[in-house]
Amino acid sequence: MPNLIKQLNPIAWLLDPVKPTADQADPAYRFNWSQAAWLLPIGLGTAALVVSAVGWVTNAQQFYFSYLIGWIFCVSIALGGLFFVLIQHLTQAYWSVVIRRIPEALIWSFPILAILGIPLLFGMHDLYHWTHADLFDPASPSYDSILAGKQSYLNVPFFLGRAAFYFLIWSTVSYKLYTLSIRQDLDGDAKIPGLQRRTSAWGLALVAVTTSFSGFDFLMSLDPHWFSTIFGVYFFAGSFMAIMAFIALVAMVLQKAGMLQDAITTEHYQDLGKFLFGFVVFWAYIAFSQYMLIWYGNMPEETLFYRRRLENGWEAYSAALLIAHFLIPFIVLVSRSAKRMLPVLGFMCVWMLVVHWFDFFWLAMPVLHEHPSFHLLDLTSAIGLFGIVSGIVMYRLSRHSLVPEKDPGLKKSLAFTNS
Repeated sequence: MPNLIKQLNPIAWLLDPVKPTADQADPAYRFNWSQAAWLLPIGLGTAALVVSAVGWVTNAQQFYFSYLIGWIFCVSIALGGLFFVLIQHLTQAYWSVVIRRIPEALIWSFPILAILGIPLLFGMHDLYHWTHADLFDPASPSYDSILAGKQSYLNVPFFLGRAAFYFLIWSTVSYKLYTLSIRQDLDGDAKIPGLQRRTSAWGLALVAVTTSFSGFDFLMSLDPHWFSTIFGVYFFAGSFMAIMAFIALVAMVLQKAGMLQDAITTEHYQDLGKFLFGFVVFWAYIAFSQYMLIWYGNMPEETLFYRRRLENGWEAYSAALLIAHFLIPFIVLVSRSAKRMLPVLGFMCVWMLVVHWFDFFWLAMPVLHEHPSFHLLDLTSAIGLFGIVSGIVMYRLSRHSLVPEKDPGLKKSLAFTNS
């Protein structure tokens, strides 16, 4: 009966969609912390969200913007993890096998992230200007002809339908890849790598399109007069950069606790550092391309986005984003030695995750505040949501082997060196 109750409990299924295999894992690849260690970050995250809920009572609009930034920050990291896993399978990369279980543990958080996004549904009127019905009524003094032309896309039922579709696709692809990887630990079926590649082939196309449109919907439509066809790539660039930092940090924490000592080496960290550096540059390239094209086009409905961020004190935040998100990491990470020095790489991983959150703050908050303003809710929402997601990742890592033990590329991954 208890097992039946657990099977019928949707929360239990979300946390544990496949049976644990940790006891069957090689001792070198087992999670050696307490099985309840994951409760600590979830507890801290829940406490921070309780503080945020108190803030919702006193300042609902600020709460919704702060919560959106924290939520999309976590969603973007999970999307980066999904892209990473898809690409590794498609390219049949072997260097990443020993670290692949970390993003695999992360990508099953999409159903939980969908649930955590529910509070935003109650704040759509505060977040999204286009939800105001009078904007589409020609008889209303607030009638907006530009938004009226976008009504077929920017309407609440279609928005909610798209959001549900995004999470359905992300969860389906993640579940398929995750369960195949765990199944491989049990039986080592030689067909599994082929199934993973085939899933990744159609999955990458769907995830790419839905990621781009989710960036349009959740972030770009905060300022509905503005549009940029390159914004989806901008969102992807930041997400993939963030997952590199996340994987490296989790790997360092696990090794600090005595796990994966002989599995993840400086060679793997160097490749993670290469990806991190590469996507720092790619993000800057896309950001500059977007700015340059809008500046050159000089169309009022486009330039308004940058005008808001280059006036009334926001220009300092724009400069800070350029320096913190590109110039500093470029200078620090450009050398080979920096990618192989774990204290330096670890510091830069934390740095990049913080500035990734700051990027979303810079994108969203000028819509709410004419002048720059940090609020306690910005901090508590980000810490709360990230704490819960981190706890979920820790829980998943504790249930299975920390590496895909029967992956045919594991031996090569363990012996990987940079040429």
